[in-house]
Amino acid sequence: MLSSISRGAAVRSAFKVRSPATQLAKRLQHSTTEAASEQEQEQDQDMLLLRQKQLNDSITARLRELRQVDVSQIGDLEKTLNMPLTPKEKQLDEELTSFLNEFSSVSGTSAVADAASISPSTQASVIRGQLDQFPFLEPSQNDKPYTPQELFLRQLRHAKQSARLGADVTKVYNPSKDINKPLSVSQVSVNKLMEAGVHLGQSTSLWRSSTQPFIYGEYKGIHIIDMNKTLAYLKRAAEVVEGIVERGGTVLFLGTRDGQKRPLEEAAKRVRGYYVSTRWIPGTLTNPTEISGVWEKCEVDMADKPTGRVLSADENASIVKPDLLVVLNPTENRNALNEAMKTRVPTIGIIDTDSEPSFVTYPIPGNDDSYRSVSLLLGVLAKAGERGLKKRLNKFARTE
Repeated sequence: MLSSISRGAAVRSAFKVRSPATQLAKRLQHSTTEAASEQEQEQDQDMLLLRQKQLNDSITARLRELRQVDVSQIGDLEKTLNMPLTPKEKQLDEELTSFLNEFSSVSGTSAVADAASISPSTQASVIRGQLDQFPFLEPSQNDKPYTPQELFLRQLRHAKQSARLGADVTKVYNPSKDINKPLSVSQVSVNKLMEAGVHLGQSTSLWRSSTQPFIYGEYKGIHIIDMNKTLAYLKRAAEVVEGIVERGGTVLFLGTRDGQKRPLEEAAKRVRGYYVSTRWIPGTLTNPTEISGVWEKCEVDMADKPTGRVLSADENASIVKPDLLVVLNPTENRNALNEAMKTRVPTIGIIDTDSEPSFVTYPIPGNDDSYRSVSLLLGVLAKAGERGLKKRLNKFARTE
């Protein structure tokens, strides 16, 4: 009896000793089974990726072959494509469709787009669209950073849609454009004048009452010039310049402010005239014996070429004066305007709200302080003079 009891206790004690090892063995076996199943799933996914890559390679090879097809064989190719599918081809088509659907369901984990800004259904559609377009995309979780592939795709999308926004700068002011490529009178409009700031007058405290017909209104302490009046007077002045140059007259441009030398020089070249950009010497027109008496005189034809004829004594002693004087800043050149009135030389001037329009024969209401405004108005006048010069040269060439 005792022996049987002791044997039972020994068996129970042995069972108690062996039970933890048995449990550990079972756990190891269970973990091994799970690892094997995970490994099988990874292998299946790798196989899917490998099959997809092989399919893409085959499709790429077929497309390359199609690009090399001769033009004469296109008709045969269309007939082949329009033929009904055979049972074998239908089976392959169904298998390919099921494979793509299965691959999309296995690989689709999250969308590239921000999940906080779109609904789950929209997010799922975005995932399917991206996986259809990029089957090897590795999307990231919503709470994880973007993968390198996603960052590259985002960069491509940005470069395609919004990278160039604002890069093409248009309607930028180019100071040399008004000088080298001036506008003609037909191209000038009220908008062009306002873009150049021609409508900005002087302060109301510097207002001269004789410019009242040219003023449109007042804004923040400055007078606004009426651009309709400016456009009308500019066209009239341009016709005057064109007519004088066409008849062989001499045009003298005058502007003594800083930065006006280059526009004056280009305008004088266009009309084959002259310019003064430093200081008006008093007596240039009223005292020509002292100013122009030392100049060498010669006779030129309508093409501005010397004729070579010897001048008489009276011709050598004659007064040399311009046929038209264009003044950019009449307020600082009152002496030049007074001399022009005494010698009966017609004048064109840019009249600001602080200038006197009666001093000028053909006033042009506008801003005479702005470099852009002055360059625009002067360029239009020079363009008109250039057109008159071309007409004169064409007439002279026909008469020869």
